[in-house]
Amino acid sequence: MTKMKSLLLLLILVLAAACTEQKATQTGAPVADNEENRLAAAKEYLKIASAEDMLKEMTASVSGKLPEQVQKKFTEVMTSQAMKDSTYQITLKALVKHYTVNELKAMTAFYSSPEGKSVRQKMMPYMGEVMPQLYQEVSKAMKEGEPKAAPESKAAPGPQPAPEPKAAPGPKAAPESKATLGPQAAPETKAQPAPPSPKPVPPAAK
Repeated sequence: MTKMKSLLLLLILVLAAACTEQKATQTGAPVADNEENRLAAAKEYLKIASAEDMLKEMTASVSGKLPEQVQKKFTEVMTSQAMKDSTYQITLKALVKHYTVNELKAMTAFYSSPEGKSVRQKMMPYMGEVMPQLYQEVSKAMKEGEPKAAPESKAAPGPQPAPEPKAAPGPKAAPESKATLGPQAAPETKAQPAPPSPKPVPPAAK
């Protein structure tokens, strides 16, 4: 939709230029150059070089060079009554602002002549050749002027979560102490055999 708006604006600018491109030698007596006389002369000029007729010719010339998906919408916009009224008012105001009364009268005389009519007939093929190229150049220049998108930067990794602290081991349970044995009973002492009784000494011989 933005491209269509840009094209419409460019068409209107070229249309205004085309309506005032050719001038003839001034004819008739000089007329007071004031806004009222300029407005009257501009209206007379637009009866000869109709902005509406040129808008139709321009639409037919340009629409065929547009993508199919926008041709219908473009034609609807360009042939609408709102566009016709806007084009007329824009052109009329521009004529009154930039041209004197005598210049407007001279242009009216020129476009009423055979040469002027021939110029008008050739204007649309001429513009049909120039406009698409101008539009391409404008689009190209606008794209080149657009800042290039910065490459997407990878998000810096956030701080790593601290590892969960392991629970400190509690004091180890003391090994079960074996029950201390009570005092050992002294080993029973074996009874020592009684020493053998001494043998009787025989009596000495008499």
